[in-house]
Amino acid sequence: MSERKLVKVKKAGFLAKFALATIKLGLLAALIGGVWGYFEYQEKIINNPGAHLSRDHIRSVIVQESPVYYRDGTTRIGVFFEDEHRQYVGWDTLPKAYVMAIVASEDGDFWSHFGVSPKHITRAMWQNITAGRLVAGGSTLTQQTAKNIYYRPDRSLKSKLGELYNALRLEAHYEKHEILTFYVNQFHVSGNGRGLGIASRYFFNKQVENLSVLESAFLAGLVKAPSYYDPFIGTAERRARSLQRAHDRTRYVLGRLIKENGKKLTWPQTDEGSSDAEISAEISRVKTEAQRLLTEGFELDFHRGTFRYEASATLDEVARRLTQPPFVQLMRDAEIED
Repeated sequence: MSERKLVKVKKAGFLAKFALATIKLGLLAALIGGVWGYFEYQEKIINNPGAHLSRDHIRSVIVQESPVYYRDGTTRIGVFFEDEHRQYVGWDTLPKAYVMAIVASEDGDFWSHFGVSPKHITRAMWQNITAGRLVAGGSTLTQQTAKNIYYRPDRSLKSKLGELYNALRLEAHYEKHEILTFYVNQFHVSGNGRGLGIASRYFFNKQVENLSVLESAFLAGLVKAPSYYDPFIGTAERRARSLQRAHDRTRYVLGRLIKENGKKLTWPQTDEGSSDAEISAEISRVKTEAQRLLTEGFELDFHRGTFRYEASATLDEVARRLTQPPFVQLMRDAEIED
């Protein structure tokens, strides 16, 4: 064998050994990473998620108001709240048209993914690359819920990692319909208002349970940029642009409702939930109505409602009395019992 051929054989042998060693190191790194990831998941997600994942803490975040009623128990005097105003909406009160619309427009795989969607991330990366700028995000509804509840301070890698951990924790410790309920009570609406209860009142002056399919589609479409679609603020020119955007966005959501596979829109049954037949019938009804609206055309009938309460001497007196005996001790005792 010539010297040149001998050198080639040795080089080929070296490259083969190097490639094999690289593969072995890669497999070892993957194994170590997998083992580390498993124990990290068990420790930080399952076993010790943190007090901030408790139901009481989350409820304290999304229910930060205390309504005050007259003796009839129905008529409101006003409401005590700190920085933000909400009207809590439970799962059983949520219009299922809204449930379908928010899933169809924001996260079609919500009912099946584990909190993070590789498909969403890949699609968003491709859209951003082809556009040459940031035009899409890959976060799921669960990740958005984590961000809204725990207020991601910035867009740093550390903050995003913390948001990811919280999304996985939510998925591990709560049912899907509970996570969606957290979400719809926490998104920003206008001023100091948050949640679907405020959005329904602000845009249509309605209770949530009375929302139509059209109104549900609009409210599902505005969650990431409510002021962009707000027809009540700014100059007449700005209001006209916002109104046009609102209609365009609603058409998009209605289209997503029609195109999305019915199986992906099927919400899980709860103890108080509907049967499979009832769920299927409701999905069919909403899809049919969405198609009719797109075919015949529609106009969003906005009616601005009020969600802030004016200053009230009566409410001020109630607040003053609650700081005096025996109410302070009574409330402490009730807190201990809870």
